[in-house]
Amino acid sequence: MKANSMLQKFKDKQKLAGAFFNSGTVVSAEVLGQLGFDFIVIDAEHGQYDFATVEAFIRAAECRDLLPIVRTVDCSRNYILKMLDLGAMGLFIPFIKTAEEVRQVIRFAKYPPLGERGLGHAHKVGYGLDPIVNTGRPEDYLEWANDNTLIIPQCETAEAVANIEEILSVAGVAGIFIGPYDLSISLGIPCQFDNPRFQEAVLKVKDACNRAGKMVLTMGMTPEDAKVKFAMGFDGVLATDTSFLIRAAKSYITEIRKLS
Repeated sequence: MKANSMLQKFKDKQKLAGAFFNSGTVVSAEVLGQLGFDFIVIDAEHGQYDFATVEAFIRAAECRDLLPIVRTVDCSRNYILKMLDLGAMGLFIPFIKTAEEVRQVIRFAKYPPLGERGLGHAHKVGYGLDPIVNTGRPEDYLEWANDNTLIIPQCETAEAVANIEEILSVAGVAGIFIGPYDLSISLGIPCQFDNPRFQEAVLKVKDACNRAGKMVLTMGMTPEDAKVKFAMGFDGVLATDTSFLIRAAKSYITEIRKLS
């Protein structure tokens, strides 16, 4: 099995570009891979995707060397286990507030000695036929999975900001995604991204990740916005795939109407 490409690029100090995947078609997933995106985050939290649909998106991403990550519905053992068995190479965990919540996620998402994940011969391991699990040394796969499965809590509450150092200290945490919209709402300043309180919270989380050697990601809806975030010390940015469609379609129809 290949190493997690997103983790490897982070270690090589390459900037990461991803997209929240909301459009809900395998074609969109393939196209994003062909265009050179590093990863997609299949948005099961806000999207209405069942397990079979998520698996189809993961397969589409895999065939174009696009790293598939899932934003989970919740922190339940069943959901975390299913997403990883289906082939997710990482999980965004929404609405985290405490380190104890993260420890529970790690217990469900990582094999011993880090956690208590159950082993199932599903898509991710070629239904038991992949060489790494078919050589008589299952511990090789367990070690690979623990090293290459990214657990990325979302910092989108005031409580998570207050607890960020303890959250980052949990073994198995790969990094943090700062969700600006919900974080601003939690701070009582909805969408006031220039508010000093919001900026102070973002910098606190970003600096804590940098000190801990963990990746830190946030939204970068335009190239100009991404440039600012990278200059601040963020390792990766995401936009939404629907925003790409909206901008391109809006530009197209606006120019067409001028010809009428």
